[in-house]
Amino acid sequence: MRKTALIAAAIFLIAGCHIMSPDASYEKKLQPWVGKSAEQLYDTWGTPNQTTQISDNQIMVTYNEVTNSPIDGDFEPYANELNYEALAVPSFGIMASSPLYYCSTSFVLTNDVVTDYNFSGDDCI
Repeated sequence: MRKTALIAAAIFLIAGCHIMSPDASYEKKLQPWVGKSAEQLYDTWGTPNQTTQISDNQIMVTYNEVTNSPIDGDFEPYANELNYEALAVPSFGIMASSPLYYCSTSFVLTNDVVTDYNFSGDDCI
């Protein structure tokens, strides 16, 4: 009985490690781009917001998305990852500014083939 309980506890612990965070979900969307051509990337993502020359045969293209509302309507994509609650403070009549949500996604192109990617932001989901 005790051995069965330990096995069950281990299974739940391992299963809990496999819950996908928003970052992991977005990374799963980007991973298939590795090995694709620059033309395929541009056809889908459009013209990049920024292009940086890394070396003679390598560039980094960056796409920035800034919105007033979150992608997929999720106002708190990382709410389940917070370990504390935000403090509520009175506004004292000051108008609150509209929040901005952003996601910056970069792809490294080596000889016109995607070889790597990176992303940052609070709305990369």
